[in-house]
Amino acid sequence: MKKISIPSRLWYENEERELTFPDRWEVDNLTSPGFERPGLSPDEIRDRIDRPVGGPTLEDLARGKRQAAIVFDDMTRPTPVKDVAPFVLDALHRAGMERDQIRFIWALGSHGAYDMINARKKLGDHIVENYAVYNHDPFQNTVRAGRTPTGVEVWINREFMNCDLRIGIGCITAHVHVGFGGGAKIVLPGIAGIESINQFHNQLYRAPGRTGLGNFDDNIMRAECAAAGDLAGLQFKVDCLINRRGEITSLYAGPFRDTHRAGAEEGREHYGIPHATGYDIAVCNAYGKANESAISLLLSLMALKPGGSGTAVLIADAPEGQVPHYVMRAWGTDYGGRHFEPKIAGQGFLRAVMKRLIIMAPFPDRTMLDLVCHIDDATVVKTWPEVLALLEGEYPGEARVAVIQDGTVQYMKPPGA
Repeated sequence: MKKISIPSRLWYENEERELTFPDRWEVDNLTSPGFERPGLSPDEIRDRIDRPVGGPTLEDLARGKRQAAIVFDDMTRPTPVKDVAPFVLDALHRAGMERDQIRFIWALGSHGAYDMINARKKLGDHIVENYAVYNHDPFQNTVRAGRTPTGVEVWINREFMNCDLRIGIGCITAHVHVGFGGGAKIVLPGIAGIESINQFHNQLYRAPGRTGLGNFDDNIMRAECAAAGDLAGLQFKVDCLINRRGEITSLYAGPFRDTHRAGAEEGREHYGIPHATGYDIAVCNAYGKANESAISLLLSLMALKPGGSGTAVLIADAPEGQVPHYVMRAWGTDYGGRHFEPKIAGQGFLRAVMKRLIIMAPFPDRTMLDLVCHIDDATVVKTWPEVLALLEGEYPGEARVAVIQDGTVQYMKPPGA
């Protein structure tokens, strides 16, 4: 049997999972060079925070400030904030700020709130036990910050706007809307009001060709984020790039436009899978954003042979389930957020683009696929042997197989890139 290892369960055991395939199949491991890079040492992380890519140091920014807000990304992002935040706090304390002048705010956007079990995973015990940590509430306690050039009304978390030092910690990965996440996306949608978030997502329909995975230049949704970052007064950003173990391999600190631009430029190669298509089977793993696993189906469609004759396998191993989303997901039998569309069994797009969708989910539930299809339009199993038995039944002879290491943070480069 042929074997390929994929990363699994970032916020749990954080281990490798071994996939096996028949020797008669041609199996390609589709990955990107940045996934194999080693993580930075603590000293290297500290040095990059203390030496920003532009603008003043964080310590200089903090001098004389009364209150600081540190916004950090949630459990749908792989950023190990606990490896970064202590050095951010060191800079604030060196500038004379005390513990009770500093608070942390989850950048939830329109995702559900988190408990302190997750806060300890993300921030570490010391921060949870010594600093205030607040969930962002998009439905109330926001204040108007202004209007973007395209007319999006920007309402921002009240606690954040009450502070005179505003910091963000997040990561840069390929993103289905803004090209590469990072920068001021931690503000919009991260700590924005629900109507601002809805208006932000409306930009998807204004010029679809100016959004999309890896499309950073001239991206209309990235421009909305940047405008909101200016309106909200985001002063200092830390943006990280991540490897296959969720470790920080690169870090940019400073003004959010500078960190986003530098990180996305590196991200083109770091997360870029060489263009490959025409496969009978595409196995797409969800690791960095396992609780937003449906977004990885886009890479599966790119890898499969055209004409709807291929089979996609989505590995969605998120014991906590898929993240609640107040804009995109279902909140009842036939209704949901502003951008949710009810799914009817047998009437979705899947049959037009693939022969079969197989979901490997050790902890499945009936609403886990509401972003993309009705649950009965997919075959859901719990283990890899069950997946393999289904695939061998459909492909008793030869087959071309693509294994995508992490379809939630990587992207496929254009032909010839």
